[in-house]
Amino acid sequence: MSSNPAASSSQGSVTSQFTSNELQDVHNPLWAYVTTMQERVEGVTNKSWACNYCRCVFKSSYSRVKAHLLKLPNCGIKACLKVTNENLAEMKKLVEEVEQKLKPKNVPLPPNSSSIQHSPSYSAGGMFDSRKRKVVGAGTSMLEKSFNLATREQLKSEIARMFYSAGLPFHFARNPYYVSAFSFAANNVISGFVPPGYNALRTTLLQREKAHIESMLEPIKKTWKEKGVRIVSDGWTDAQRRPLINFMATSEGGPIFLKAIDGSKEYKDKFYMASLIRSAIVEVGDKNVVQVITDNAPVCKAAGMLIEVDYPQIFWTPCVVHTLNLALKNICAAKNTERNEIAYVECHWITETS
Repeated sequence: MSSNPAASSSQGSVTSQFTSNELQDVHNPLWAYVTTMQERVEGVTNKSWACNYCRCVFKSSYSRVKAHLLKLPNCGIKACLKVTNENLAEMKKLVEEVEQKLKPKNVPLPPNSSSIQHSPSYSAGGMFDSRKRKVVGAGTSMLEKSFNLATREQLKSEIARMFYSAGLPFHFARNPYYVSAFSFAANNVISGFVPPGYNALRTTLLQREKAHIESMLEPIKKTWKEKGVRIVSDGWTDAQRRPLINFMATSEGGPIFLKAIDGSKEYKDKFYMASLIRSAIVEVGDKNVVQVITDNAPVCKAAGMLIEVDYPQIFWTPCVVHTLNLALKNICAAKNTERNEIAYVECHWITETS
């Protein structure tokens, strides 16, 4: 009989609560050794769960499920005292098998131009002859040795492989921080340097970067109480056709991006829009806000009226640029030439500009 409590007949009431997503989660197999107390929600990693061995209840991501069951120290969660050595060996073997399957295959890099040119295994027809062995260093000129061209070509291939295997967009190569990171490493020759991993990027390094940005924005935020701040909001659609609603705080010190809300599954009426604006006001501080600016959509105007009722000291104002845009469209539209004949004659040049 399996030692997995999830598979034991005595745990039938426990396994009946498993969701199909958890039973099929091949990347995180230890979910099968705990009982989740809620359905999996897309984008949410933390959820309540109960250990099938000790029955303790926690709320965390999979990393702490793993630490609890495998008795990993210093992971922010206590080890399970009910897991036996046999259970532990079984789960470790399962985790190792999954990690081995997920481990990327070691595919050799393509040969660089100089190695192809000088390699004795490269035939005149442009194909490699597997019967011939490449002699390392053969045909390498003194110029190539002095500039370490082979190493440079290999590094380029490694970077290209990173882009292709992870599906990174090519325009990421234009990011100035991408260029400066490799330039710094190359110029300082950091021997044995290992780039930050997944956990470091999403925890300590992210927290440090956020704290740094917050400290840089603090001088601007200090002007809000004295000069006042305006909440500016607008909606747009991203490349995945998701309706996003942005919020910014503008003041004499400069603009600060507050947040972007994905409204894909929401009915965007005046009450919903007013709730979003209200949350932005609370985030900034209602005593600091003097104005809310949105576009001229009827739902935004209605939401602005609701905000003015809740906060009499805050005024809603339609976006001037959006107002002018609507006015010019109305003036220059061909269907309105009978009603706006004079205005059209004077302003139709706008339709001819690109």
